[in-house]
Parts: sequence; structure tokens; C-alpha cells
Amino acid sequence: MPVEKHPDAESSRAKKLASKSLNIPTLPVVVQKMRAMIADPKSGAAEIGRLVAQDPPLAAKVLKIANSAFYGLPQRTVSTEQACTILGLRVLRNVITQAAVMTRYEHLGDTGFDLDALWRHSQLVAQLSHHLARVARVPLGLTPEEIQACGLLHDLGKVVLLESLGQEYLGVLDLAQKQSLPMHVAEKRVLGFDHTDVGALVAVQWGLPSSVAAVIQYHHGPRAAVAGNPAVALVANANLVVHRVDAGNLVAAAGTLDVDTQRLLGLDAAAVTGAVELLQGWISGAGMAA
Repeated sequence: MPVEKHPDAESSRAKKLASKSLNIPTLPVVVQKMRAMIADPKSGAAEIGRLVAQDPPLAAKVLKIANSAFYGLPQRTVSTEQACTILGLRVLRNVITQAAVMTRYEHLGDTGFDLDALWRHSQLVAQLSHHLARVARVPLGLTPEEIQACGLLHDLGKVVLLESLGQEYLGVLDLAQKQSLPMHVAEKRVLGFDHTDVGALVAVQWGLPSSVAAVIQYHHGPRAAVAGNPAVALVANANLVVHRVDAGNLVAAAGTLDVDTQRLLGLDAAAVTGAVELLQGWISGAGMAA
């Protein structure tokens, strides 16, 4: 199904986005170094672990994430070198990226914005997306690890906006809470664009595949963009499922992926039910990284 485009609306949003002096972050240095090391056949996970250990705040976050319930390490590890070796390179890329992003925006914790809740939600969406990608029976155009990265970064635009706009963005948050609006709706109403536009811009800036930027851009729709792209549909629906399970609405969560979406993703009702149960276990676990 082709994505319907509205050039005038897109142009207007782009102009409004450009009019704001947004502080678009560069790719964290440690992630740049990690990418180079992963591409170097002479480097391995242990070497990357030693790199991470040189930055104590980052190392602490990597260890907290690695020891969380998601990764099921056989025993708790206190060494980044050991953690990186056990996790392996494919998982390591996302763990270090997540830890680096969390460290980059740690200074925003005193603004009144609940960063812990944002990171927790992003991690849940990432893990659920990864799980669904592994059991999906159709080509998604992205690997399960790339899908996981989309989940980790899908709401990154929110912290970019918070850092760039400060009180103005907190005002958007206040509007969303007072009027019970989804955050992206309140953002568009006040700013003329939303965090998906910003997140996609960051993805492009970081040199991530255009397909990853598309997932971030369209995880709140429009419907045609979701229905026409399995990777977008998977992360968009994982996002909804996490919100609904977190709200205690398990019936709505189980029914999030309708028959058409299940067919698009090559999933059946049992796989969806299993994913919701797995998510409940993660949420009730004590190992969330924050």
C-alpha cells in the first residue's frame, strides 16, 4: 500500500521544525568507536568492554542494562568486559547505544520530565519489537537487532525537544496531561511538528538506515505508512501494546494487532498472546534499567 503524501503539510512541518533552534545531538563518541571496532575483524566484544570501562558513568549503565531481566545473564556480572563477551556483538551495539543516550541526557533529570519512565518505556518497546521480529514469518526489511534499535530510539525526539526548548516543551507536556492528549498530538498543536519528526532527523544525522528513520518517523502513523511497511507496523503496534499493558488494559493489549496486522507481520493469535504474557513478565520483573 503506497504512503499518501501531502506536500504542503510536509513542507509546513519542515519549515516549523527548521525555525526552532533544536540541539540535534551528534552520534555519541563511544558509539562511533564501537561501530569502528565491530567493523574491525581484529576487535572483539572483550575489547569493546574495555573501551566502555574507561567511562565509569557509561559502564555503570551498560552493566545495569546487561543485568536486567531482558538479557537473562546466567549470573550477575560486575565487569563490562565480561558482560560484553556474554552478550555478543549484535546485542552489544544496542546496549551501548542505549547507555550512551541515557548518559547524554542525564542532566535533564531535574526538569520535572520523567526520564526514567521514558527510558523504561523505550526499553520495553525495544525488547517487545525484537521478540516479535524474531517470531514474525515475513521479511521485515530490518534485522531483529535493527528493529530493537528502532524501539530504543522511537521516542528520542522527546528528550531532544526537552533539551532544546526547555519550559516551552514542558508546557506542551502540561497541555497533554490537562487535556488527556497523546503527546504527539499536543506537540503538533503547539509546535507544528512532533517528536517523530525530530527523532527521524536524529536517525539521519547518525547515519542510520533510511528504513530505521522511517520507523521512527511513522510510529504514530499515518495509517497508510503503518499498513504499508511491516517494520513500521511492528514497532508502532509494539508501542501501543506496551502502553496498554502498562495501563493494565490487557484485553485491549491482546487485541492491538488485528487480523490484517497479524497477516502483514506473519504472526498468529497465539504469538500475540505469548508476546503480551512475556511483556507482563518483564514489567513485573525487578530488573528494569533506568
